Amino acid sequence: MQINQAKFTAIVETAKAKAANSPAWLRSLEKAAAAILDGSMIVTTLAHGALVTTPGGTYHANGVCYCPARTKHCYHRAGARLMAIYEEETAPAAVSLEADIAATPRKTLIVEIQAAWPKAWPPMADELVRRFRVNTLDYLAEDMLRAVRLAIAA
Repeated sequence: MQINQAKFTAIVETAKAKAANSPAWLRSLEKAAAAILDGSMIVTTLAHGALVTTPGGTYHANGVCYCPARTKHCYHRAGARLMAIYEEETAPAAVSLEADIAATPRKTLIVEIQAAWPKAWPPMADELVRRFRVNTLDYLAEDMLRAVRLAIAA
């Protein structure tokens, strides 16, 4: 993964400001940041912690770390936290299905509805006549097309 150095440096500076009263954490943060940037520390974030690989070994850091240092402020933990924050701040924003459908053009909505119409359901034309008194999607208003698309997705 390519790291945006400006963004990462800002995260490191924020972390160092929060740890200003702890020289041990400051050293750990600086060492971890340097190792991440030069590639000698690889952090793989997991659901519960991170897998941190350095030349000295691989350790699971999840609030504690069982590296030989056996300190609460080891640089594996610092690196895991820095990368967790980095990934949170650089992750693309999730787009909801509703927002996606709201931004979809009319013609695309019609194509998506036709493609997604379940085979187990009654024929589309029959359902359109029964519910909307029309036999083709072309006659539905855009807001109704969006509602149909959302109903099929649910």
